[in-house]
Amino acid sequence: MFERALGSGERAGLVIYGRAGVGKTRLADECADQAAASGHPAQRVAGSRTTALLPLGGVAALLPDGLGGLGPDGQVNPVALFEQTRQALHERHRGRRLVIVADDVALLDAASLALLGYLAAQRSIFLIATVRTGEPVPDLLTDLWRDGRLERVDLHDLSRAHVDTLLHLALGGPIEGGAGREFWEATRGNPLYLHELTLGALDSGALVERSGVWHLEDFLPATSRLLDLVEQRIGGLPAEARSVVELLALCQPVELGYLETAAPAGVLESLERAGLVTIAVAEAQVRLAHPLHARVVRAAMPKLRARAVLLAQAERLEAAGSAPGPAELRIAVWRLDAGAQPDPAVLARGAHLARYAHDFRMVRRLMEAVPGEDLDAVGALLLGEALYELGAFDASERVLALGQELPRSEHTALLLAVTRAKNAQWGLCQPEKALAINAAARAVVTSPPLAEELVADEASVLTFSGQPDRALAVLGRTTSGDQRARAVRAIAGAVALASAGRTAEALALARDGHADHVALGDEPGIAHPAMHVVNQVFALTEAGRLAEAEQVGRAGAEIVASQRVPIAQIWFAINLGRVAILQGRLTTARRCYAEAAGLAQSSRFAGSRRVALSGLALAHAMLGEPDAAAQALAERAAVPPFGFLGPEQRLADAWAASAARRPAESAEAFRAAAAEAAATGHRVTESWLLHDLMRTSGEDVSARLSELASACDSQLVSARARHAAAARARGGAELSGAADDFESLGALLLAAEAAGGAADAFGRAGDRRAATAALRRSTALAAACEGANTPGLLHLATVNAAAADPLSGREREVVLLAATGMASKDIAERLYLSVRTVNNHLQHAYAKLGVTSRAGLTQALGSTL
Repeated sequence: MFERALGSGERAGLVIYGRAGVGKTRLADECADQAAASGHPAQRVAGSRTTALLPLGGVAALLPDGLGGLGPDGQVNPVALFEQTRQALHERHRGRRLVIVADDVALLDAASLALLGYLAAQRSIFLIATVRTGEPVPDLLTDLWRDGRLERVDLHDLSRAHVDTLLHLALGGPIEGGAGREFWEATRGNPLYLHELTLGALDSGALVERSGVWHLEDFLPATSRLLDLVEQRIGGLPAEARSVVELLALCQPVELGYLETAAPAGVLESLERAGLVTIAVAEAQVRLAHPLHARVVRAAMPKLRARAVLLAQAERLEAAGSAPGPAELRIAVWRLDAGAQPDPAVLARGAHLARYAHDFRMVRRLMEAVPGEDLDAVGALLLGEALYELGAFDASERVLALGQELPRSEHTALLLAVTRAKNAQWGLCQPEKALAINAAARAVVTSPPLAEELVADEASVLTFSGQPDRALAVLGRTTSGDQRARAVRAIAGAVALASAGRTAEALALARDGHADHVALGDEPGIAHPAMHVVNQVFALTEAGRLAEAEQVGRAGAEIVASQRVPIAQIWFAINLGRVAILQGRLTTARRCYAEAAGLAQSSRFAGSRRVALSGLALAHAMLGEPDAAAQALAERAAVPPFGFLGPEQRLADAWAASAARRPAESAEAFRAAAAEAAATGHRVTESWLLHDLMRTSGEDVSARLSELASACDSQLVSARARHAAAARARGGAELSGAADDFESLGALLLAAEAAGGAADAFGRAGDRRAATAALRRSTALAAACEGANTPGLLHLATVNAAAADPLSGREREVVLLAATGMASKDIAERLYLSVRTVNNHLQHAYAKLGVTSRAGLTQALGSTL
């Protein structure tokens, strides 16, 4: 727009509107720099409250040397001075049009504005003006805009997606979803605030990078520069308005009716007009317009003043006799913030409210303020659960164990037991302890509906310690139970069923469980309701419905990121990594697993971190990054064992060995993990392991995969079985059909490998047309796999080279090994040949491929090496 306006000769300028910090000045300066690069002179003038008091003070740099244009009375003649300035600029810049940036033009004095208007009307200058939203627009701009001689640009804050993109670009890597949302909520997309908060978080160590993904470890700091920026925004407010801003910063939202009586008439209106407060008329509440203003104002307030305001508001709300509930929570928090000691009963009631808002930091703060002698079993439950959610697992164990020794109802005894078992299972990584806690609780919890939940909870421990077959046997002893028991049963049962290959039942159970849980409400002792959605993603993935799994997973991940539920965030990221691996989007999978590993580390969920690190190593290995895969496995070795997805975790070990060119070790790892999967009821995982064994070693596993396909309702297991049968038959048509199956599921890497196998088979059969078509298809599919580097694609590279000038079978074997860097002596030992024979094969291959050395083999065989 600027380029067109400047080049047209008909426009007098460009005006940029927007809130403070949105980038008006930066855009204006970029336009001026671009004008200067194309030969236009450029100059800057700026309005300020200081220069506004001095006529022509803002444009003094434009005036000619020596003050001309004096009238007979010694006063300045504006018309003469303006014309003299125009002529001086014309001479100074040799007739070239001057581009002037007038920053904060509304703060220029009237004489300066008049001069700029005159020069713009004479086409001596092209004006780029910035105006802050909420400030009065000078007549100069409105007149030019009304005459059609001024272009207008409205700058807005960045969207949530743009904030994530900007942070990714600035940090050099993606930011974890919850951290990105926290930046968004703090800044609302204001680029200047985002810039300052990011630099402050980096400097303070709150923002850290783990495996290429950025995580927020602590609260965003209010830096001195932010304090200055906000002070510039509110520093000129009258004392009455400043008091309202400070009150809102500490206590918002505040009732509209109270502020209307407490503040002088017109103060609220002026603050609203300036864009500093928002008034929700329907709720009759007032807030600061920008969340960062509240944080910065609180940080800058003297402690004694803040204490006085908080106590005064607490006393006011108490005197008003507000009904128990949110008002009590606010009073308790205000008194705590002021350093006072609220009533323990009020603290407990406030903790209940905070718990149902998932504000576990507040729950912990309130309950830890309760004196030890006043802590009852329900309070121990609240505190113990909060400590678990915040990653303080040892402290949670102590508090929950104490709660079990205090007088309690049977229902509270159940909640204490299941919460303590959850902490033992997921936090301490001690499933046997979790089962022992569950067993001990059965002596206390005997009523059928509550006892039913203990049975479902036992199944949950078994499922998530890697024993889905035992979990299903335990669940077989349960009835439908009440709504709460059904919700618990669904969390364990959906995963166990999906692992066993009963994916349709698993998906239905996960959906029903979610509906029960939402209707029940978010109660203590049960995983977050979003875990049912995680289980839906898992079931869809095991079924081979990969596009649906990704869609549900991304939607769920966004929800829990907004609520900052660490365990759910971790498992959404892990499941999205699983989906991406199966789709062949390996770079995406690497990012998802890295995000999950970082989240698990910061929230101290060691078991979940072990699963995430296994996935991360798997993605590295399939991308041909053996050193990075080994590093991820080394990190995993420092984490306690965790049985959930145990056989699947060993995919990482097998693929890492394959990437490191240790094929015998890789094959043995696949076989051992498949045997473990078979022994524990992980049918879908067993099919994955066996299929990958075939992909990497060529071993025939078709018989067992056929059995698994018959036992499972998963399209993915069936496609694996068909691929194995086609590979055994070495039929081009059969392998093409397997590629069709995989492509229809969205498993593009597997489709590419199957199509490559079809090309090879057609070529051996002498059907060059079919071979060429299959090869072209395989190459196109592989291009969508984000740098995948698997043996199947390596073979595809060989087929590509063979299509141009075929190698013999033995030459191909030698070339593939030589291209990995293996010495002739080692190749000879591997293939039971003499070194001379190996070198002869290499010389023949060099001639056929048009290369002269081993160094040329990689390029000849393709970039997939």
